[in-house]
Amino acid sequence: MKLHVYKIKFQHSLFELNEDYDRLSEHEKERISDLDCESFFDYEEHDDKYVCYIISNINEIDKYSKILFKNLIMHEIIDLSNDIIKFKIDLETELKPLLSTVNSIKYSFFIDDLNDWILKNLDIDAILDRISELGDMRKLSDIEKEFLKKYQLP
Repeated sequence: MKLHVYKIKFQHSLFELNEDYDRLSEHEKERISDLDCESFFDYEEHDDKYVCYIISNINEIDKYSKILFKNLIMHEIIDLSNDIIKFKIDLETELKPLLSTVNSIKYSFFIDDLNDWILKNLDIDAILDRISELGDMRKLSDIEKEFLKKYQLP
């Protein structure tokens, strides 16, 4: 199943979400722990709202969301995949100000996985659109340049 990049924004802090988690049934806790994701990066925003970026497939995200909704844990899930592939969102730059000694390793792994995901999901049409938009191939990102180096005509 195709992987996407999702942003999950919660209406609670991590501390409050831990309390919510404690109230879940053992079955729901087990289902959450069994959910499959390729990679993730999480943090608390300045207003104490928990945010998590996840690379996973829609079925896993739907399972997770259903458990949350059933337990009245308010959240919003946004699929960022198209905007990332079109380089309208640059998560590496966007998340960099959130780095600390505590989460820098997690960030590095997530960005590596994200770049791998981008490389696997890019296509030549997206690159050509970017060249038209930028007006110069030299302005492409390193990932886009890497894609072009590996691209072979069918």
